[in-house]
Amino acid sequence: MTLRLKTESHGEIEAGFFGIFTQFFRFGEYTFATRHLCELVEYLANNPQVLRSQIIGYNLDRFWQRRLEDEQRFAQMSAEAWQSALPELQISEMERQSEHQQGHIPVQDEVDLYNQGRMVPVIVSDDEKLISIEDYCMEALHFGRMAVYLTDGGLVGWLNGQIPEFAESASKAIRHSKRELYRKIREELSS
Repeated sequence: MTLRLKTESHGEIEAGFFGIFTQFFRFGEYTFATRHLCELVEYLANNPQVLRSQIIGYNLDRFWQRRLEDEQRFAQMSAEAWQSALPELQISEMERQSEHQQGHIPVQDEVDLYNQGRMVPVIVSDDEKLISIEDYCMEALHFGRMAVYLTDGGLVGWLNGQIPEFAESASKAIRHSKRELYRKIREELSS
């Protein structure tokens, strides 16, 4: 499900996952590896003195290409499960494989990120009320909401409650951060 993310610079943009496809995260015209974005969220939460960072991003076409490949893989696994003599066991195995892969990107995509991706600057304003990811500028609260959506596995959530370690770690960092950047989202989460 798409997250409608409010930005100061571009109005509402589409961000987030597409259903259970959680290996990559859309952000306007960019695609980020879910793991990398969680690591950025955690890094900013744990290092209040940091106002500048960066993340490897690449073209949005990569998101749609990988999502289609994932959808085809899932359809093939489903067809094989129903052709099995014991479809219940095959479906359990399919769910287990999907849980293990959620939020993780294949090794080839990691290589492609470094070969085809580019470093996207991330800048937190001095007063920490705004954050910019390249040309997209947003209020801290909206960034915080996006970060919580990310760590929660989107609107659908992580399959069978199996939260990837990097998402759980980032979620805890948001909730325990003393940083002004995350203050409003912490208040929203505690109310």
